[in-house]
Amino acid sequence: MDQILAAKAEQEDELKTLRAQLAEAGTKGHAERADNLKRAIARRELAIGMLDEEAKVRAMIDGGRTGGESGAEPGAKDGLAPAVTGVLEQAKRRLDAEFKGAKLPDHAAAKAASLLGQGTTAEQTLAARWVTAAGDPEYAKAFGKLLVDPARGHLTWTPREADAYRTAKAVQAEMKAGSLTGNSELLPLNLDPTIRLTSAGSINPLRRIAGVFTTISNTWQGVTSAGVTAEWKGEGAQMTDAAPGTDPAPIPVHLGDAWVPFSYEVGQDAAPAGFSNAIADLLMDAADQLQNTAYTTGTGTGQPTGIITSLVAGAASVVVGTEAFPNADVYATQNALPPRFQANAQWCANLAIINLMSQKETTAGARLFPEISDGRLLNRPLNELSNMDGVINAAAENYTLLYGDFQRGFAIVDRAGTSVELVQNVVGVDGRPTGQRGVVMWFRTGSNVVVQNAFRLLNAT
Repeated sequence: MDQILAAKAEQEDELKTLRAQLAEAGTKGHAERADNLKRAIARRELAIGMLDEEAKVRAMIDGGRTGGESGAEPGAKDGLAPAVTGVLEQAKRRLDAEFKGAKLPDHAAAKAASLLGQGTTAEQTLAARWVTAAGDPEYAKAFGKLLVDPARGHLTWTPREADAYRTAKAVQAEMKAGSLTGNSELLPLNLDPTIRLTSAGSINPLRRIAGVFTTISNTWQGVTSAGVTAEWKGEGAQMTDAAPGTDPAPIPVHLGDAWVPFSYEVGQDAAPAGFSNAIADLLMDAADQLQNTAYTTGTGTGQPTGIITSLVAGAASVVVGTEAFPNADVYATQNALPPRFQANAQWCANLAIINLMSQKETTAGARLFPEISDGRLLNRPLNELSNMDGVINAAAENYTLLYGDFQRGFAIVDRAGTSVELVQNVVGVDGRPTGQRGVVMWFRTGSNVVVQNAFRLLNAT
């Protein structure tokens, strides 16, 4: 453990130096040096995150050896800890290789690494085996050949590719990530949307600002609390009950899918690696668009519970305004949020509402909210969320402005281990082949508000 902490301290010192150099490069306008420093900072941040996860696992293992309560599972057998350590180390080496080889972005590697320190020993071990198998470059090659030719692609596999494929199938079966037919394939790690869509550059604003979690189970078990009250205590006096306590906040993951057909000619002419990436980009874009809508207005029945849906049902966080959308409604929405959530609060609104606010003027004719042009409103970040109401309709409820602490109050959960099924022949309405093959991807994700009081939603009614 001491070695891990020493290594982390060294990385943190280097990170501090790099950030100082980046600030200096920014002031001097050295764009190329700044880009290089940003990449170096990302590598250091990833290394620190992995050391944190390693420290958690080490504490769990040490607790199991000493009979402590550091997270060891009841009934764990002697000799299990070294096996767990070996699997986790192998997974971390795989992530490091993928990151250094530029096959996996830093945000994706960090998301995958976070799974290695979550849940029970069995869950961490399974997550590590998934990272190792799905991240194996030989498996990516095998998958690409199979994608181009689902019927005969396996005949061109090397022995190493065949071994990697069998390993991935075993892990997929254990994760129960396949279909009932058994014809599905596990997506390679660098193509998996549950990992790739965590980028801060995602077009989905809620993924950028909410708490995003990855799990290998069917339900994410979160914990929520309205907050604990601290106190000043006199000597010898009894401590006050710091209620309220915590409540479970389970979020189930729902199944979504996307379908991409392609012609025989495309499959015949494409290089396996490039074709895999092209297909994955199309599937990820489709998944992102579907999720963006569900995370905002999803019903929670067969799909994620949207943030607007949850807040409207809770009612307590809704601020009632007027259809005229006066300036006072904007201020009232911000002022209604409790102080404990103000520091990290952000705004969300449809672009039409953002444009409407940007036209508001003072009595002297100046722009009332000039900072909107810089993506801010009343000193807080402003995000475009296209699935919110953009037109104020006199005959309906109009949820025009959303303000709150998304990181603490709204959770998005992805189940790791996305699968695809390769369709050998697509047939037309008459049952004859169309000269196309197809790829269908399914994924599982969920969302919900976990702290209602962390938001205020303006209803211009």
